[in-house]
Amino acid sequence: MCNCQQLAQIVQGNDEYNPLGELQELEWSPERWATLNQCSECGQLWHIDIAKQNEIGLCIKVPDQASWKTLDPTQIRLQLMVQNRGGLSDETCKWKQCNERCVKGLAFCPVHAYFEMDIKA
Repeated sequence: MCNCQQLAQIVQGNDEYNPLGELQELEWSPERWATLNQCSECGQLWHIDIAKQNEIGLCIKVPDQASWKTLDPTQIRLQLMVQNRGGLSDETCKWKQCNERCVKGLAFCPVHAYFEMDIKA
């Protein structure tokens, strides 16, 4: 029996660690490092990240194939990175001319940590 309905909209996981159970892969998108999968029991569609070094893997419920093609999980990754590191500090980002608050334990705001310093987890 599947547990799709009990799971949150976003679950941490990837193609190597899939907490969702039995799924059928419908599409593979190597340029997006993701696959579209469907629960064989309830039909729920899932975006599942292909495992990448230094990146938080995501499994995201999607309503249909068209939504999957336009899904951009970047903001979700930024939020998870901040959450996993304990939130934001009162320090100001060290990136030139940035006045945003730093991620706890880092010298950079979420955007500069993620995109410029390649800190993904």
